[in-house]
Amino acid sequence: MIIYSREPKPEDVFTPRSASVNPKLYIPRPDLEEELSDGLSESQHLVIFGESGNGKSWLYKKVFKEKAVFYEVINLVLASTLGSLGAAFDDKLSRQEQLEQKEYELAKSGGFKPGGVGVDFDGTWRYVKGKKEPFERLLAYIRKTAGRQRAVVVFDNFEQISTNEDVCKQIANCVVLLDDPVYADYDIKIVIVGTPSGIDEILSRNGNIQTISTRLKEIPEVERMTPKEAKLLMRLGLEDILKLKVLGNSQVFYDRMLSITDRIALELQELGLRIAKEAIKKDRIIDQNTLNRAVSKWAKNSIRAYCSMVAGRMNSRETKTSRRNQCIYACGMLDRESFTYKDVEKKIRKLFPESTNGVTLNVSGELAKLSKGDNPLLKRLPTDDAYRLASPKVRMAIRTMLTVVDGKVSRTVVEV
Repeated sequence: MIIYSREPKPEDVFTPRSASVNPKLYIPRPDLEEELSDGLSESQHLVIFGESGNGKSWLYKKVFKEKAVFYEVINLVLASTLGSLGAAFDDKLSRQEQLEQKEYELAKSGGFKPGGVGVDFDGTWRYVKGKKEPFERLLAYIRKTAGRQRAVVVFDNFEQISTNEDVCKQIANCVVLLDDPVYADYDIKIVIVGTPSGIDEILSRNGNIQTISTRLKEIPEVERMTPKEAKLLMRLGLEDILKLKVLGNSQVFYDRMLSITDRIALELQELGLRIAKEAIKKDRIIDQNTLNRAVSKWAKNSIRAYCSMVAGRMNSRETKTSRRNQCIYACGMLDRESFTYKDVEKKIRKLFPESTNGVTLNVSGELAKLSKGDNPLLKRLPTDDAYRLASPKVRMAIRTMLTVVDGKVSRTVVEV
């Protein structure tokens, strides 16, 4: 029998919003994978943190699959919506009970018994709700389903409840409860996933930080991809798998993609998908026009609101130097996450030597303005008199929509 394999489509290769790990474009991150894997065998519960889109979910899903770890995810958005962590547990359990009820009916009618779940020998429920409180019922369900596998409950999207004292306290209670012999007997580990650093400190606001911090281990930050990792992802998807051809200097092409996406894994995949679709319309060729069209469509979908924020903070009228525009542009060109006014001033003088030669720059004042008001572009850090961009997408917006022409900051040809 002849088996015909179809040519892969862009959406088969670039899957930015996929809940499951796409093995075609998973770029190994051995140090982080090792840290997470080692943490699973240690006594502390784990914290995975990093900016949105950097690949936290794919990281833990890949490691858990590789290490045969059973896990259930509690989306903390649901806890926020329903008003408590217990309500989110009840929602998870009720959905599983509905699934078991369906399997039970199948078992009665056709003798089907998937995974041993459903009916025992006398036709009664094997899983009885009992009088346990919601967290213990969740642990009981996870342990029953996992069998002898290692098991984890993942609290995901922590940033959604980080300012909700009640839910934070409930999560802290769960961490402490797992030291109680009754709860510890289930042998289940908690993994907390979110964007903020210092999650242990946030959880300890209503209690003793030592009580929480000694029970949690924070693995190193899941940061944006390195240039090597980001380029590998894009080259693998566009050229190796989809067989698209890059015209001109491919290094310049990849450098631009890495710059405007800030090497955020999610945005690299979003832009890669747009580029691939545009290239297929043009005989599978990627040239400058193809890239510009793809970038414009990506920007409208991913960073349009942030482009509006940047535009709203730029000088409203043409001035000789447009110092604020220089500040905004320089902040976007810095590679470091946090910076001081001295870092920005140094960058401005390097980028705009003619208009800054022998001139005193009020960079600290401009940065202060950019960190205030509605939709600030910067966040002032509580320590070190430093700033950081309000979001990585602010950096993407600056790099996408602004350029330097004749010594002045100008809009690019890409329309957003």
